Amino acid sequence: MISPRQLLRALGLSAALTAWAAPAAQAAIDDPLDHPAAAATNLAARPMLAAAQAGARLLAVGSRGVVIYSDDAGRSWRQSQVPVQSDLVAVHFPTPAQGWAVGHDGVVLHSGDGGRSWVKQFDGRLALQRFEQHYRALGDTASLAMVKKNYGGGPTLPILDVWFKDASTGYAVGSFGTLIATRDGGKTWEPWFERLDNPEMLNLNAVRAIDGQLFVAAERGIVFKFDAASGRFRKIETGYGGSLFGVIGSGRLLLAYGLRGAAYRSTDGGEHWEPVTMPSTATISAGLHDAASGAFLLVNVAGELLVGDATASRFELRKGRAGARYSGIGAIAKQHYLVTGMGGVQTLTAP
Repeated sequence: MISPRQLLRALGLSAALTAWAAPAAQAAIDDPLDHPAAAATNLAARPMLAAAQAGARLLAVGSRGVVIYSDDAGRSWRQSQVPVQSDLVAVHFPTPAQGWAVGHDGVVLHSGDGGRSWVKQFDGRLALQRFEQHYRALGDTASLAMVKKNYGGGPTLPILDVWFKDASTGYAVGSFGTLIATRDGGKTWEPWFERLDNPEMLNLNAVRAIDGQLFVAAERGIVFKFDAASGRFRKIETGYGGSLFGVIGSGRLLLAYGLRGAAYRSTDGGEHWEPVTMPSTATISAGLHDAASGAFLLVNVAGELLVGDATASRFELRKGRAGARYSGIGAIAKQHYLVTGMGGVQTLTAP
């Protein structure tokens, strides 16, 4: 099983995050959950791990709790007020005002003002007590054992991705089988560990809904698909043996991507998958489907942009900034995209 630290290392992010964190590091006894993000300089050049759009506003999240936003299509950036110094790895805004960010130490942050300021809704400290209480009430000893194994040592496990259907209903996934859900905008988070056939506690790396179908991308080439009738996720094997870091697409056409440049395509809503020949073997860290053009766009840790046609079966390579080690991509406008990486944020144009 790949650990959370190994996951970041596989994406080429660990060393850069450590280097940036060192100047701001405090005493070893200090907990990043207890300190607000410090004021940063040269914002556009800081390591950033994920991007999002909140209406016309662009946002990026990254190391040491730094969140930045731009109201002029990425030409200038400001820093948001964030109550923690935990590394943030994913962000999603279902509406222009309401958004969520997640990251290390099991932290879940919420913004109600388009990302200008954030409050902490949940973290790994709360997880042990609340999740134990939940599964004791259900008499679910298997899930209870999983909670103790995950959180008994403290709030160390990261939440790796978050997705919200609207301002109320959302889901977050993380290491060692972590899956949580909310129906009240994050006021309460309920563990859904038992809704996955995941006895090995594989890392859950990404969560997304595509045309009403909820998917989770995991280790060992597994994609979980939610079945509303049973209230559980079905495990579907793509045929790949490595980790998958995301699922994108539209309708019944889906693309899953991950380690070593692997990409798998489905034309029946995720029931069956086939490998796609890719022009690079670098790990694919993020992707999006451009609904307007039908194109599939992927970024990798080699600083490359992979542009796929509307069938997700043919991809062309576009070189980006040298040493960028891309980690995230978000849409700005037609054929314009915000890309995050170890070299900071930049805008790209794709055909």
